[in-house]
Amino acid sequence: MTFRFIHTSDWHIAKPFRRFEPALAGELAAARLGIVARIADIARRQGAQHVVVAGDIFDSELIATIDIRRALARLAELSDLTWLLMPGNHDPARISGVWDQVVRIGAPANVVVLDKAVPHALGREAVLLPSPLTSKDPGRDITDWMDIAVTPPGVARIGLAHGSVRGFGSDDTAALRLAPDRAKRAGLSYLALGDWHGVESVAQNTWYSGTPEPDQYPDNEPGYVLSVVLEEAKLATVEKLRSSEFTWVGMDRAIHSVADLATVERDLEASALSLGKTLVHLRLTGHLSLTERAALQSWREVWSARLRFLDLDDKALAVNPEAADFEALGLTGQLLEAARQLAAIGSDADSPQQAHAATALLRLAGFAAEARHEAKP
Repeated sequence: MTFRFIHTSDWHIAKPFRRFEPALAGELAAARLGIVARIADIARRQGAQHVVVAGDIFDSELIATIDIRRALARLAELSDLTWLLMPGNHDPARISGVWDQVVRIGAPANVVVLDKAVPHALGREAVLLPSPLTSKDPGRDITDWMDIAVTPPGVARIGLAHGSVRGFGSDDTAALRLAPDRAKRAGLSYLALGDWHGVESVAQNTWYSGTPEPDQYPDNEPGYVLSVVLEEAKLATVEKLRSSEFTWVGMDRAIHSVADLATVERDLEASALSLGKTLVHLRLTGHLSLTERAALQSWREVWSARLRFLDLDDKALAVNPEAADFEALGLTGQLLEAARQLAAIGSDADSPQQAHAATALLRLAGFAAEARHEAKP
């Protein structure tokens, strides 16, 4: 017996991305809907006919009907695959929720909504044991029933759940906590989990697939689906496969000269499939001279154009003005004296005006540099 399938979760279709400007928010929302076609391509390459989705297909119970229709239309177009969708905590199966809308609209023939904790046969080789959420806070381990679920002899038992394994990603008071040894207790060949947005193996034959399309700057591994192969009397074979359109990168770097940004550039180029499809949050600490601080602004402009989005947090980056900085900016007289006073306050860690003085000095330097540029013939 060999059974192949794709394990995915946390699609969060119709996520609004309100913190971004409308054009980018629209691109990110479209990428989440585009997950369906990308996963279908992966499934075909892997020889899998079933795609198992472990919760949070939709971002909310309150999404527009048109967004639900679009998702169902995409799934219907991929009729060579069977899509098994289980409600999660963002889209629980309850009265007047998003799945009631799916029922009213009508799910395509190749889409199965797993809204009840009952065994579901996947051909003759495997049986799926889903644990759908009917509320955001069930207050119990929703996978308990798997231990006593009756399935035909000789078939692979595949568990499907959405929540936090105790000791991983949550504390023991988590509302959606699950037993870490559920696969062993229930005799599962594989336990497919959703909720944690990065790929992670948390116990033997127990995996989180993570979200196939990132939606924040990660400290785990989002942007993948899992290709799973089950063979009789063997451990599951699990392969992590890239599925994301966009790459999100979070970086913390200490710099002491503009030259140190070369390392940042190399790291960005190494981590991104396409810079034009990459969003970056870069936090800088350390210190620069006033002249180099101005050069950082030029670097920001260049890389904001190369990347799809750059959020550069330089609030903790100190400015250490040097005599050569004032000379290079052409400051004289009262402006020079003001710059020196601001520099002194800005370097005083005990001054309550330190941050304001540093900001004022940067603005003064910017005005001076602009004036010098405009004065050139």
